Amino acid sequence: MIKTIKISRKEMDLINDLLNLSGDEIYQKYGYKRDETIIHTAKFSSGIEADIKLIICEDESPYTEGILFQNGHELTRTDPNDTYNGKWDFEFNEFKYTVLIEVEES
Repeated sequence: MIKTIKISRKEMDLINDLLNLSGDEIYQKYGYKRDETIIHTAKFSSGIEADIKLIICEDESPYTEGILFQNGHELTRTDPNDTYNGKWDFEFNEFKYTVLIEVEES
């Protein structure tokens, strides 16, 4: 199953900028604090959802991760990463779920 999430160029530029800053630089420039997140959710059938997240850290660079849920319960997650856009793959109970993060064409 494949779902595509489209986000604006402005938001993708913000996310990419955040990924290139330290936690202190993020706070100085944008006011975001530790553990604040940017989340986009893809909804599949049978109550399954995938959250793609950018997590702000205090003393380290932010990171991205994907989490697959069913009815609010975590099924699996990706390893931490340093990119947001592109392809996110999850496997659970022999099913493959893919989320594509793309920039909206204007």
